[in-house]
Amino acid sequence: MLLVASNLSNVYANNRGLKNASFSVRSGRILALAGGNGAGKSTLLRLLTGQEKPLSGELIWQERQAIRFMPDDIDFPSMLTATEVIQLLASLKSVGSNEQEKVLKRVGLWDVKKQKVQQFSKGMRQRLNLAQSLLGNGPLLILDEPTNGLDPYWIAELKKIILQEKAKGCTVVFSTHLLAFAEEIADDILVLHDGEILMSGDLKEILAEENYTTLENLWLKKLNL
Repeated sequence: MLLVASNLSNVYANNRGLKNASFSVRSGRILALAGGNGAGKSTLLRLLTGQEKPLSGELIWQERQAIRFMPDDIDFPSMLTATEVIQLLASLKSVGSNEQEKVLKRVGLWDVKKQKVQQFSKGMRQRLNLAQSLLGNGPLLILDEPTNGLDPYWIAELKKIILQEKAKGCTVVFSTHLLAFAEEIADDILVLHDGEILMSGDLKEILAEENYTTLENLWLKKLNL
């Protein structure tokens, strides 16, 4: 077990956020935080990464981990090239040039490494965001809506990268509103709606217990739609 959350809450003035969430994260597995816009996914990730502190409840780390993080958006300096962005962020993690080259190749940006970020499409900026999160050896990788802006090819490549990280022994936590994507890759699921947990646990076990073949159909049932 990596961490246990007990009655975790962080509600904002608009009444959005996270409300009395209790769950656990298991080491060496892929956990998908799924749900629609405003469900509380990003709030939960900000709590996990320490960007915010809960208003109430506890977040208890069984094993404190160095975290690699991909936010839902980064406003990279537009006049820097992809290489310069990665060099800058790699310097903060003491990552050498070989690994910098490796991550740019993993996300398909090596051939455009000398282009300025202002010339990048949304998908290319998202892949640069992914690249910076892959720097270093932190055993916990957290990705906030990593599919945003990616075309079908790069969504498929993202799946491969997440599975590669798991194969190296990394714990991966990612948020998504794409239930099919979560179902294809996650070991465990935590589904949020209006800041509350609809279901959580081993994905295959949940589907079997509920006698549903897809997460989407089960989600619709839980919402009574």
